[in-house]
Amino acid sequence: MVGFFSGLFGTSTAAAVDSEKAIVNDSVIYDTVPCLAPPPDIHVDATPGATPEEQVIVDAIASQRDELLADLPEEPADAVARFDADKWLNAQNILIYVRANKGDRNKAVKGLRNTLEWRRTYRPHAITPESMQAEAATGKQYVNGYDKGGRPVIYMYPHRQNTKEAKENLKWVVYTMEQAIRSMPAGATKITIVIDVSKYTMSHAVPLSTAREFLHILESHYPERLHKAFVVSPPIYFVMFYHIVAPFIDPVTKAKIAFVDPTGEKVKKNSGTGKSDGPWVDIFDHIAPECLECDAGGKWNFRYKQEDYWPELEKSYNS
Repeated sequence: MVGFFSGLFGTSTAAAVDSEKAIVNDSVIYDTVPCLAPPPDIHVDATPGATPEEQVIVDAIASQRDELLADLPEEPADAVARFDADKWLNAQNILIYVRANKGDRNKAVKGLRNTLEWRRTYRPHAITPESMQAEAATGKQYVNGYDKGGRPVIYMYPHRQNTKEAKENLKWVVYTMEQAIRSMPAGATKITIVIDVSKYTMSHAVPLSTAREFLHILESHYPERLHKAFVVSPPIYFVMFYHIVAPFIDPVTKAKIAFVDPTGEKVKKNSGTGKSDGPWVDIFDHIAPECLECDAGGKWNFRYKQEDYWPELEKSYNS
């Protein structure tokens, strides 16, 4: 599982970034202003509320509020706003951890406490747009738009990697997750990820230690946040590797991973045959063509341009 996701960051390759710049310099007029706030008419597939059984567990955990909030690590004295642990420990977040731990109250309590401590020490709320400008320079990963269920979409382009510092890479992942949560309309609690690996090579893979930390953060501190991860144009060896690790992937997680062939041939080939060389899907069933970036096979002529993206990002961060 760790190895499968190790290509999501990518390693810094000047040739890949230069190649991407060359592609951008064409005659098409692109939209460069991102969509980071839900439009007024957005349709939202709201996350179901707690079942009666879940509500009993949520209420029981809520009764432990004082215990969960006691003796949390102190944040350093600086100009950044403090993490409001009391506000964060709400019924929705408690329910997320109950579901992530399949109704096990003790495990949910432990997970909540671990995340409260992590938020006080790692301080995702204190990661500012200004501190992430270098990481975001090439558009290797960012939030932009929504799927058909009103979930924010995170785009990942590993071949646009421009930095080598794993610590900063991870901070940008965390910032992007926080931005996706800020962009959620009322009722939404999950995100959709679109990963373009059409230009992926083994040179883009990162050390397993970095991939492992990446997965640890997502699984431990952002549980139940992933709706679907669409892997666009995976090379044959990428698909083969998936089949090797697939038996070891949790069935719930595996159901969230889908391969996308922008030509649609893979879906047609496997349709009605009962056989498949991968979890191929038609991404337009999930994201409207006009809402999917052209670089990911959609009809939205959007291209990342930091000087246009950044004002919208700062506006969202400060709102």
